[in-house]
Amino acid sequence: MGREITSRRLSLFLYIALCGILVFSMSPLVAFLKIALGHLGEINKSSAAVGTFSSLLRRIPVSTILRSLTFTLLQSFVSTLLALSIGLPGAWLTARFRFVGRKALLALAAVPFCFPPILVILAFILYYGKEGLLSSALALFFGPRKQYQGFLYSFWGLVMVHAFYNFPIAVHQIAALWIRIPDTQMEAARTLGASKLRAFRTGTLPWLLPGIAQAAGLIFLYCFFSFTTVLVFGGRIGTTLEVEIYQALRYRSDYALALVFAVIETSFALFGILALTRIQGRARKSLRDFGRSRELAAPKGLQSLFIAVYGIFIAVFFIGPLVSIVIEAFKVPSSMGGTTQFGLGNFERLIRGFQAPLPGAILSTFKFSGAAAVLATVAGLVASLALFFAEKSNRNRFVPRLIGPLQWLPMAVSSAIFAYGWLFLSSNRVASTALVAAQAVIAWPFVSRAVHASLHAIDPRTREAAKTLGASPLRAFLTVELRTILPSVASAVAFAFSITAGDVNVPLMLGMGEVETLPLLLYRLTSAYRFNEACAAGLVLGLITGVVFLLKEKVIDVA
Repeated sequence: MGREITSRRLSLFLYIALCGILVFSMSPLVAFLKIALGHLGEINKSSAAVGTFSSLLRRIPVSTILRSLTFTLLQSFVSTLLALSIGLPGAWLTARFRFVGRKALLALAAVPFCFPPILVILAFILYYGKEGLLSSALALFFGPRKQYQGFLYSFWGLVMVHAFYNFPIAVHQIAALWIRIPDTQMEAARTLGASKLRAFRTGTLPWLLPGIAQAAGLIFLYCFFSFTTVLVFGGRIGTTLEVEIYQALRYRSDYALALVFAVIETSFALFGILALTRIQGRARKSLRDFGRSRELAAPKGLQSLFIAVYGIFIAVFFIGPLVSIVIEAFKVPSSMGGTTQFGLGNFERLIRGFQAPLPGAILSTFKFSGAAAVLATVAGLVASLALFFAEKSNRNRFVPRLIGPLQWLPMAVSSAIFAYGWLFLSSNRVASTALVAAQAVIAWPFVSRAVHASLHAIDPRTREAAKTLGASPLRAFLTVELRTILPSVASAVAFAFSITAGDVNVPLMLGMGEVETLPLLLYRLTSAYRFNEACAAGLVLGLITGVVFLLKEKVIDVA
């Protein structure tokens, strides 16, 4: 009886804390809605929100909405298809074979989180641009460099950047499921006379589809909400809903117009997230059904050749742009227009030169991103635990069904809306306060999802064994669940810090002037065409996030 009371008190405490987190997450949306509707009332000289909203819809040409929505969906869909087509071969190789570079290929899944979009944009410009490394290499084989026109600032350039930035997600997530799928059904189909393709289609593909759909859903959402990449590469060919929101807020101060685009964007995103949650449930069920991972085999013959070709492809088209960042960071252009030389001159100018922006940017990044990561980690832990206990104790499943979609809601709302909402709520509209709060709201669902998945992976028999030995529910949780999920918590903290430290969207949308983080410094240097110094600042940012992930691995080893 005492254990049941303790468990109920713990669940009640978690539910109350979760309600606080949800209020914390939704309050900027309410603040922005209030300001936007007030702006609508001023435009139409009326206080009827419904009437002003419908009149605003009439003010905005339907063609403008359809054009932005069509471009958003089209580039997201094509980018997802290309990312899957690149990631599927890598997922098959890492799930079936043991080869040199396998762990490095899986580690690339951290790139979309460790490297901010502005750094990836800079890398692709330096590598694929008219004066880039690839154009220089092509000039050796196909003639003078002027014949290479480049393709970055086009629809396919935008799609390529999105695909190569997100394909590691497909490799990691699909491989995690594929490595657990046994060959028994496929071998049975082969013995009945089926071809290899038909055996794969009937014995493996049905089990693999949830993992493919899950990876596709995540990549689609990332491309759907892409902002900086579209702002740089897509400006000449079209704008997405996210860019339309940014332009309405930053350049027109038209909160009502931004609200219309945000409502449309969130509606489509919620539909995608709802489908994704159902797909993830199927993928999780498949992982439980299959159990332990299969043994990896040594590649033979054509398999080794395919691994080599795929490795060269990834090295040339994906690793190449990242390597160009390192090369440019140490290339010091001569002030007199002479030949460039290699050295630490770019770092010295950022540390000792005019205004010495690098030390201050590093301190600001740790200060604000660290605070946002701590808030996101605490909120994510509480949310995941509340959902976990609700799923265990709630018989009618109403609470889990309510909590589950709500913790996805921050991922369905534009970061600009969160940023401006917190700006309206902060005293004297301080941008730094809004920055920390907005980044924490954006990052905590990632923490919650990671920890919640780890809690579900725990064998319930272990906990029951602890209870039979006399342990209370709290002690059983501390000695079993908490110790088991510690690696996931470490990973979640690392990802939360990387997401917040590499975020340029929120500070850029806030137009911050009193502080400058590393992503903002990187954006400013890139905009001023100071590419060498931008690469130096980007390398520092990459090293910081890399050290955080290294510390995370140490925590996992200790656990």
